[in-house]
Amino acid sequence: MHSISIISIHPRFIASYSEFGALRAAIAASSLDFRSVDLRDFAIDRHASVDEAPYGGGDGMVMRPDVLAKAIAGQIPADGDHSSLHVISTAPGAKPWTQADALRLSAIKKNLVFICGRFAGLDQRFIDLHVDEEFSIGDFVVSGGELPVMAMVDSLVRMLPGALGNPASARDDSFAEGMGGLLEYPLYTRPAVYEGVKVPDVLMSGDHKAIQKWRADQAVARTRRLRPDLLK
Repeated sequence: MHSISIISIHPRFIASYSEFGALRAAIAASSLDFRSVDLRDFAIDRHASVDEAPYGGGDGMVMRPDVLAKAIAGQIPADGDHSSLHVISTAPGAKPWTQADALRLSAIKKNLVFICGRFAGLDQRFIDLHVDEEFSIGDFVVSGGELPVMAMVDSLVRMLPGALGNPASARDDSFAEGMGGLLEYPLYTRPAVYEGVKVPDVLMSGDHKAIQKWRADQAVARTRRLRPDLLK
């Protein structure tokens, strides 16, 4: 069973996402041990404080390294140690999260722990001492790490047994092995004519070889138009 813990000051937001989609299915299939962890449970004072003003001045507050470290330690299995964890946080400018990362981490033999940053960010000492990888989901800033973390977790969980109705779906997604790392071809469904635009004839021909070639050509064309950097 894969283990994922998400540490946040908004654990109910995280827990609510586990009631839907691939995450819910993976939990139901016993492929995933999923935990939404309240960072304030590890606060060091009666006010449940998890942040302090930054040394050197400046706006915003910084998440305390000692509180974060306690929360991480709380995710270590009874029969394990800190090396049994793989700790991930988000940060502007970090390396972009990719389908390859989702595939790699879906197979890792460690307990994954995601840190949802808030306020101005995490104390750098905690990052240096405890975080194994940092990721970004784009060159923009949001109010907290919850949305980026859940996006990463969702893409990762899709790889787990029982998460999808058809296991081939993840293999044939954009960027995945079945697409050769390219973007998926355009998709069509009923009605056959919509606002005067017909479904391509080849898709209604029943000629599976021709359909396969059309889809392969369209995948290359779409990738060339939207993500030429993916073409080798």
